Amino acid sequence: MADVAADVIVVGAGVTGCAVAAALADGRRRILVLEARKGHKPRFAGEYIHPPGTQVLDNLGFLPALRARGGIDVDGFAVVKQQPLPPTLLPYREIPGGRPTGFAMEHRELVEGMRAEIVRRPGVELRLGHRVEEILRDGSGRACGVRTEHGPLRAPLVLGCDGRHSKVRPLLGLPEQARLVSFTVAVHLPEAAALLPHRGFGHIFLGAWGPILMYPVSARDVRGCFDVSADLSGGPAGAARHIRDDYAGYLPPPLRAALLAALERERPQIAANESIRTDRSVAPGAAIVGDAGGCSHPLTATGMTIGFLDAERLGRLLAPLPNLTDARAVDEALRRYEVERYRFVRAREILADALYEVFRAADPGTRAIRQGIFRYWQAGEGARARSMALLSGAESRLGVFLREYMSVVGRSAGSALLGVEDGLPRRLTVPERGAALLGLGRKVWEKSRLVLRDVRQEALR
Repeated sequence: MADVAADVIVVGAGVTGCAVAAALADGRRRILVLEARKGHKPRFAGEYIHPPGTQVLDNLGFLPALRARGGIDVDGFAVVKQQPLPPTLLPYREIPGGRPTGFAMEHRELVEGMRAEIVRRPGVELRLGHRVEEILRDGSGRACGVRTEHGPLRAPLVLGCDGRHSKVRPLLGLPEQARLVSFTVAVHLPEAAALLPHRGFGHIFLGAWGPILMYPVSARDVRGCFDVSADLSGGPAGAARHIRDDYAGYLPPPLRAALLAALERERPQIAANESIRTDRSVAPGAAIVGDAGGCSHPLTATGMTIGFLDAERLGRLLAPLPNLTDARAVDEALRRYEVERYRFVRAREILADALYEVFRAADPGTRAIRQGIFRYWQAGEGARARSMALLSGAESRLGVFLREYMSVVGRSAGSALLGVEDGLPRRLTVPERGAALLGLGRKVWEKSRLVLRDVRQEALR
């Protein structure tokens, strides 16, 4: 096959690749979107989008079509510390000046809906079954296209939107640091949306080995996500037994019954929860976007929001360029993209790890912080709004994260001194109080060190 000229090659036709294509489509550019798979097999992936990401979907014109396919607005989170205590509500509407709702939708419907939209955009072409094997480079080493099994395709800009296991990332020579955190066991609960304690909210239930996240994916159906240990064995059948035996009891009775019935009907899906950190996301003539540029534990549901904001950022920074053949101007725009994305992403990474630790509460320090964070949320709307601004991405400054973390730790220390801990009918002993306070000190040092590292790195970028 002969070379095909395009202005932009987007590798990956998932939600991020579709958003990038829409953000860059101006009616003049030719945008070629390549997807390795020929079809879209049912699989569990991102389905919950915070308000900033939802706003991008709205700005890019996707929301009407996605709502028509069953997607729904979501109002925030409800966190259940332990049964039968009522949930602590964390609504998006409390964030000053922000969009009051996020968006949720079954992943396959979301991808297919976005693909159907981008092929209607002038200048956008989608090709399925085109797996990238090589990044083409010119004489200076600059990316100038890709090679698939069908032949070479050339463009002055290549964007890797191919997910956390990106092939483009190593082909560009962009290093990563990856670790396996746990697994998610995902279960589809039909006709269960009305069984959520607060309809329209994502729910987090605590008490099992790992947190349970449940959220509506349509007006009727719910997705259940169960965080389980990385040593999970037995495949889907073993996962189903594990959920029945060790997790179902932490749900309200109506949801528990719906879960057990769903596990009888079909096997759950299993997805690895990985933490992937990158320090570079651009190379001459190319960039990686969304999860290809790194990801965190999915409990905070920030993956798609980051991908959509990356897409919007690229669209804004490249919009002033009359064409993309000016290598110097393109690389300057990509440099700005890298600076801006990491200033946003770093707080997400630290917050995801911190919140996962707190919700798991596997040691005295994190158990004390969990006690403190509920006291903090109960202090008033302002405290909840600040937490949700960080969680949703409405606030991304590392200094603000550290300030809020210290506020929570202060309340945690008070609980430890009083001898209070979740789930215990008695007061902590003096040695237990000492262990909690020592654990708090370790966590403060750890998070402060991470924040200072990232602040220094981003200041020098």
